[in-house]
Amino acid sequence: MEDMRAIGLDITDKGNVLDFLGVKIEKKIGSDRQPTIHLTQPHLINSILKDLQLDHETTSSKPTPMSSSRILFRHSSSKPFGGHFHYRSVISRLEYLLACSRPELAYSVHQCARFSSDPKVEHGKAIMWIGKYLLATRDKGIIMTPNDSKSFKVSVDANFCGNWDQSDAAEDSNTARSRHGFLISYAGCPVMWKSKMQTEIALSSTELEVIGL
Repeated sequence: MEDMRAIGLDITDKGNVLDFLGVKIEKKIGSDRQPTIHLTQPHLINSILKDLQLDHETTSSKPTPMSSSRILFRHSSSKPFGGHFHYRSVISRLEYLLACSRPELAYSVHQCARFSSDPKVEHGKAIMWIGKYLLATRDKGIIMTPNDSKSFKVSVDANFCGNWDQSDAAEDSNTARSRHGFLISYAGCPVMWKSKMQTEIALSSTELEVIGL
């Protein structure tokens, strides 16, 4: 602070940040006496739950962000989504939520976001599933425990043609695309993450991994 004033900058110190762009920031001491930083977005989650009409005590919750046995496709022959919430509005808030404090939502939210231009009933149900998961985890978020490494670490994983659907491939060539996800951390803390479809079509699992890297 003194160094900044020495070069002529007028700075006011208002103490530790508690909230930044809707992200609640809490500094705590862990069980091992290490300082931790908790990032949560309870107000945004409550807003999403209200739009989905899941803010009732009798609403059931889900233990995972999406079904582990059902992959979303274009579902061209299904009925258009005509539910009680605005699909794109909920998607935009879910994307902000996952970008700031809930990286575990990256895959499920991106799957739903792919079909925002023409959502079907199945896509609406997937959004509701995510909402029921948030209902059970609305107070959860990232817990960061900084270390002294002062270096970046990149972790990448990939799924070879996991969305392939032969019956839908003629209308949606993207089912042949593979997906990869990455996590970039600094000093032991996550700073950037994403789950995305690859822009190229990989012809082998080896090529898939190279594209991901």
